[in-house]
Amino acid sequence: MKLLVRADASVEIGMGHRVRCQALIHAFTQLGWQCQFVVDRRYQAFASQQDCFIGGQSEQECKSEFLALARQADLVVLDHYGYSADDIAQLYQHQTNLLVLDDMNDRGEFPAKWLLNPLQQDYSKLVEFSLTGSRYALLRPTFHQQDENQSAPEQLLITLGGTDPLALTLPILNALLVSNFPTKYIQVLLGGNAKNADQVIHFCRVNNIAFEQGLVDVTPLMKQAKMAISAAGGTLFELACMGVPTIFAQVADNQTRSLEQHVPLGWCRSIRFDNVSEYARHQGVELLVEEVNRLWLDIEWQQSARRVARSLVDANGVNRVAKTINSYFSAP
Repeated sequence: MKLLVRADASVEIGMGHRVRCQALIHAFTQLGWQCQFVVDRRYQAFASQQDCFIGGQSEQECKSEFLALARQADLVVLDHYGYSADDIAQLYQHQTNLLVLDDMNDRGEFPAKWLLNPLQQDYSKLVEFSLTGSRYALLRPTFHQQDENQSAPEQLLITLGGTDPLALTLPILNALLVSNFPTKYIQVLLGGNAKNADQVIHFCRVNNIAFEQGLVDVTPLMKQAKMAISAAGGTLFELACMGVPTIFAQVADNQTRSLEQHVPLGWCRSIRFDNVSEYARHQGVELLVEEVNRLWLDIEWQQSARRVARSLVDANGVNRVAKTINSYFSAP
């Protein structure tokens, strides 16, 4: 059985689409499927040599080429905000075994065999099977391997996504130092394509701050995290699974609904940084650091936040999705 995944990654797009689709590919591969990414050639710097590259001039050219490829697959996974409801409908005409990954539910009605959204959302009857809610969050296999006997976490983990599109890591570090937050508790995690990475690494070395870049397995750092400052993409579900109380920096519009659903549950806070002025962004950094310093000493909140977060997300979502879809093809 052949599965094609249409997803891109770049500084502007971020790495979240690719990361969660890699988890999905791993689960389907374990079930015997042949899987491959289909990627816009313009973004091959963020892809793998094993990917299938299409287009290279425009998004429309990519969509046209992908239609032909979709016909030849047994299953197509679409994780791409560049596809409108009409684009999805056209793709569905070429391949009805279509799984659409969504976050915002803002494209109107479109047809799909399966729809996956790790948030609780309602979709139209044009979607045959809806896989919604945090039990379907797509986490990587390493999140299965948790040690319940680990020592008490002490670190403040700072991770602004695979690309840190708004270059927030450095100003946040500066503000933490100005606030006299102890540097021995700070752990910076940079994505392999993070903006201003060289400057951040230099700052960390000068100030004796621990940092890592481009880690394949992030779970050891999350296990050591007493709290986190994080972007609110797919990492939100990873941190919830690991039970890490978090202050989220919203860096993209598509993170709005996940924060609207999770912040009221009490395990996290959020401050918006996208679609605001430079002055508002500067103020946001100061507010974020004030919140971190306040909650860092609030042990009661941290304990409650850990319990709530762990109750929301487990590490089995990706296997639930793969087995559910695979059973459709296995049925007599």
